[in-house]
Amino acid sequence: MHQKTVEYYNVQAELLAVQYQKADVKSLQLLLHRWLPAGGRVLEIGCGSGRDSAFMASLGCAVVATDASVEMLKQAKKIVEASPLPASVKLIEASFPVAPDNLLLKEQFDAIVAAAVIMHIPDHELFEFAFQVRGMLKAKGVFVCSFCTAREVPESDLRLFKIRQPAEIQLLFERLGFRLLHTEDSADGLGRKIPWTTFVFALENSLGTRPVDQIESIINRDKKTATYKLALLRALCEIAQTSSQHVRFVPGDRVSIPLGLVVEKWLYYYWPLIDTNLNLPEMRTGKDARGIAFRPELRQLVDSCKVGGLDSFFSLFENGRLSDRQAVLLKKAATTIAGTIIKGPVRYSGGSLEGLPQVFAHEGALRLRKCTTPLELMGGFGHIYLPAGLWREMCLVGHWIGEAIIMRWAELSHDFAKHEVSIPDILARLIIRPELERDAVQAKAIYAGHADLACVWTGKPLTKTSVNIDHVIPFTLWHNNDLWNLLPSDAKINNQKRDKIVTRETLRASRDRVIHFWQLASQAAPLRFKSELGRTLLRDTSSNDNWEIPAFAALSEAVEMVALQRGVERWGAPTV
Repeated sequence: MHQKTVEYYNVQAELLAVQYQKADVKSLQLLLHRWLPAGGRVLEIGCGSGRDSAFMASLGCAVVATDASVEMLKQAKKIVEASPLPASVKLIEASFPVAPDNLLLKEQFDAIVAAAVIMHIPDHELFEFAFQVRGMLKAKGVFVCSFCTAREVPESDLRLFKIRQPAEIQLLFERLGFRLLHTEDSADGLGRKIPWTTFVFALENSLGTRPVDQIESIINRDKKTATYKLALLRALCEIAQTSSQHVRFVPGDRVSIPLGLVVEKWLYYYWPLIDTNLNLPEMRTGKDARGIAFRPELRQLVDSCKVGGLDSFFSLFENGRLSDRQAVLLKKAATTIAGTIIKGPVRYSGGSLEGLPQVFAHEGALRLRKCTTPLELMGGFGHIYLPAGLWREMCLVGHWIGEAIIMRWAELSHDFAKHEVSIPDILARLIIRPELERDAVQAKAIYAGHADLACVWTGKPLTKTSVNIDHVIPFTLWHNNDLWNLLPSDAKINNQKRDKIVTRETLRASRDRVIHFWQLASQAAPLRFKSELGRTLLRDTSSNDNWEIPAFAALSEAVEMVALQRGVERWGAPTV
């Protein structure tokens, strides 16, 4: 705390106490009544006259009231002793940020209140102040702070007034793991021309870090003995972007995700790392690097698809056309992958390592009855559980996190391979996706046999020479070749749209045509269409009735989310 500010309050304490008692504090009291936990333990930093301490005690809170000014504490004692619950307030001299050996730093509070304090803290002490607040708050605890955002200070007033904008204070605390719950701008309680801002924050977790920092902790602080945790995080980020409808929010501020979805992602990640002549160990034991735990099982599956490789397997799997032997090999590989995920990154991301709490958990049996389609795989192996805050972060910025994880993976594999395989060569394998150039050809063939074909976006009749297949959500954004995302469009219109996303108005106007084309695709390739729809747009595809409207609603949501999160240019169909 600025020393001359403390001296000012010591000299002016009696006058200021009288002044503060006259202030209009109805809005502050309403805010405290709303946000302070009933019966909670509250620390007030800078209690001043004791007015707010007495009020918080009247709410049933046990208050530890601190101030750097001894004389202000004397005034506070008068107010508190005259209040209905004087025993609920404990007055302590403390100048924040306090010394490292101060006993207050060892205490834990349900809430901390710092009204009209932050502007008195010098720049070089502000972070330490915020860090100490974080350390004294319980997980999910509330921090209330108010500060003036403009002020004219006469020369006779020797107090420090650091005018800081709300965005600066918000960022400071959010970087330390707080989440902003409420903001309130108000006039000065004494009628002065001084604007005030009040923030209410919650500490997200006991670590005091944002969810995205938890991801960094998992990557950097846990032992780097395998690429598995990178593969798990990458899979979760991709699922958050394209298959979030399969997530369930459960009590305890957690979410559950089908483990089978993650297993399928791993199958496609590790296939190119096995189907290569490059020496790419994905684990390290002591000084020695070795192959992935499920290499033998996945190797057998890879060898069964020598003709066409991953793309061929993907096409057969999507359409439910795996041979009996391939289905058996897939079931065996998927089961081993599922076990590796549970025994590896789910168990060892956090946990006893470096004092981190357990991040993931799993429930369910690791058994598959059969595995001939993606929906059967998705329905097996139970669910992975993770914090809802972590999931929220993946939904918001998962596309950025996923791309960064791929680079981390390449660097780690480069290290495991003792730098004998270059990072570019590893990246080239990691970005391989099961994508078929003939997907668009197959989609075009589905629609070509139907008369009166019209452009999905304009309704203009199509001819054999004018028809193109357009990605509703551009491939560059979602890397998705599902049949629901491949619809017939006029070649000129398709060229205009390119990598833009259709406007909400254009999509709504095209609804009947979209659904009509989906019905044609579903009739032509029922297993593939149902699998793709169920993995991305629809949570439940068990019923064959009335799936079209929910699917279109899910498409509309996906289009808007991608447009908002990726900042993509929108395209509207020309009016006829």
